[in-house]
Order: sequence, then C-alpha cells, then structure tokens
Amino acid sequence: MSMLRRAVVVPLVAALSVAGLAAVGSPAEAADPAPTYYVSLGDSLATGYQPDTGTDEPAVAYTSRLYEVLAAREPGLVHIRLGCSGETTKSFVDGLPDLRSTPCDYSGYDATSQLEAATSFLAAHRGKVTYVSLGIGANDIHPCVPSSGAIDAGALECLTTGITRVGTNVALIDAALREAGGSTPRYVGMTYYNPFLAAYVNGNKPLATISVSVASQLNAAISGANAAHGFVTADVAGAFSSAEGRTITLPPPFGDVPLNVARVCQWTWMCTPYTDIHANDTGHQVIARAFVAALAPSTAPPRPPVVRPPAKVTTRTQARVIGKHRISRTKRARIRVRVVTADGRRLGGRLVVRDGKRRLKVVRIGASGRRVVRLPRLKRAGKHRITVTYKGSSTTRASRSKPVRITVRR
Repeated sequence: MSMLRRAVVVPLVAALSVAGLAAVGSPAEAADPAPTYYVSLGDSLATGYQPDTGTDEPAVAYTSRLYEVLAAREPGLVHIRLGCSGETTKSFVDGLPDLRSTPCDYSGYDATSQLEAATSFLAAHRGKVTYVSLGIGANDIHPCVPSSGAIDAGALECLTTGITRVGTNVALIDAALREAGGSTPRYVGMTYYNPFLAAYVNGNKPLATISVSVASQLNAAISGANAAHGFVTADVAGAFSSAEGRTITLPPPFGDVPLNVARVCQWTWMCTPYTDIHANDTGHQVIARAFVAALAPSTAPPRPPVVRPPAKVTTRTQARVIGKHRISRTKRARIRVRVVTADGRRLGGRLVVRDGKRRLKVVRIGASGRRVVRLPRLKRAGKHRITVTYKGSSTTRASRSKPVRITVRR
C-alpha cells in the first residue's frame, strides 16, 4: 500500500470506528422504551374462565390475545389485569360479592372494588395508559334465566330490571374511568354474544327465540352508555353472527341449524356436556379480533359529548361508642362505625378519625361497611368530640358522622 493511500484510509477507518462506537453507546438508542400500560377490566371472559378445568386461564382469555397484538405495535406495553370472575356491574362498583362467594382482592391497589382499583391505577399512571378494555354486564341478567329455561313473568321482570341497571352502571363506570385516566387512553367496551341461542338444539326453541330480543336490548344499553362517554364498542355480538339466521350444517348430532346457533355451539361450551356460557379457546380468539377491529388505527374513538359526569352517590357515616362514655386516662375507647349509601348499600373505603380538629388515626373499612375502631388513649381529661369521616371515592361522596362525646375522668 502506498503512503498516500494509507494516509487516506487510516483516517477514514478511524472516523467510521468512532461513529460506530458513538451509535452503539448512545443512551437514547440503547435505553428500553418507557413502559406504557394496557388495563383490562371485566368479568370471567376477561379472566379466561374455562369450565373443563374450573379455573381462570389467562392464556386463553381474549384480553391476552388482544395484548399480544397491542404489544407488537407498542414495545414496552405492560398488561395490568384487573378482571374478576363472576363480576356484575354492581359488584364492579361496590366491591361486594354479588354472584361470587367472596370479593376479589384489590388490596394491592389499596382498593375494595374493581372500579376503585382501576381508577386508582389510571390516576397514578395518568398519561402512561394507552388502552383500557371493559367487558361487564352479562352477569347482571344471566341469573334471571331459570335452570328450567322457562321464561315467565318473573323472569321477564328480572331481565328488564337487570338491563336497566346495566345501562346505568356502565355509564357510571365509563365516566369514572375517563375522569381518572384522562384523554390519553383508547377506551373500548364490548357487546356480548348470546349463549342462550344454544337452547335451539337443546329442546327449548322458545327460549332461543326470546333470547334474541333480550340480548339485543342488553347490547343496546351497553353500546349507548359507551357512546355517551367516549368508549368505542367491540362488536362481539356481530362477530358471533348473532343476527344471522341463515341455515348451515353442523356435524351430528346437530345437523341443520341457524348460523347464530352454530357459532354459539362452535365457540362456547353451551353445546357440550358442561352446558356453560363461557367462550372456548376459539371463541376468545374471535372476541379478541373484534377488539382489534374496534381499536384499528383508522378507527378514531368518538369524541365524548359535553355532558356532566353522573352525580356521586350520597353516603352516610354513623358512629357510636361501645360501652361507657366516661373512661379513665388508661382506657382506650372503642367506637362502632357504619358507612352506607342513601339507599342502604354498604361501602368500603378510607376513614379518618378526629378528636375535635386533631387527627387520631386513619383506617380502612371493608366492603361490609362496618368496623370497630379502637381509639388511642385520650390523655387530656375532660370532654372529647370524636368524629369519623368517610373519604368517599370516584363514585361516592364523603360524609362525616355526628360527634361522639367521650369524657375522660381526671
């Protein structure tokens, strides 16, 4: 190599090496993307419950399939699962066991209900949550259908009341989620497939027929509440061909059946010996595709109308002394606390106990709405005015008890 060529090549190689090192070592390019979040909410469809194992199977759930698609588009996306099997719109808000034997545990979020846990997470990670999915409402009406499958006047009244409650509660839930999460997340709800169409092949065609109207009313209530609060709605009912009555042929023993019946038999456990309403693995894939379609980049979420959020529920806090109102300085008084809504529903949450203006302690009251609070020793002799304040939540107003009077003897 000539000296002239070497003089040109050496600086060029050195320059490329320096540039390469700079590119590899650049903190901006080497650092992992900051985490963002997908929050999934809802009932046993969100958790992936399967009747053959009798457990939630998250790997089967449509929420996991949806997360896979979203994470491929958005590196660093983290899935926050808050769904709860057996959840109704009532238990979603109140945290009380409705169809479940015990409430789901949201103590890790310092919450007693799914809604409280969700709003707490959204508020704490405001601007970092990019997707929120919600599937709730079916469990409010499924118990209205008796095991016999006979729809009488009582069942119809139960269904009507349940659908009305779903519309009211979904609107409340949607509003609370948007208030906590702001405008950054894409919010998406879902309609439901109609599992009772399977009655067509189980010897109860009248139930299959009437269930079409009931499912339509339920889905209309959900979609209307979603549209009023800036949620798009995944058309799961449409994905299951719920309105398609053309005939197709299934393998024996079913034969020729309407398409909507066939989809329920193929994609849920209703036409198996389990006779269970939950979607199977294929059904969850279908549900996930409906959510993907609703969240397609070309589909902008509707702009929420200018409406006032639903008024918070009024609460009432009651406190009374257990035992004597006159105690010595060495004794610790106990008070019984009860927190309820105006219509008598019990509430959980945070309580602040004060002696006059001085704060004595902060405690939590469970979903039972009842708690016995043991006060610290009141060292000052004389009269004390003890009050208990329930701090409220995103859906409930704060309230304070009437003063409880305790006298400490000299």
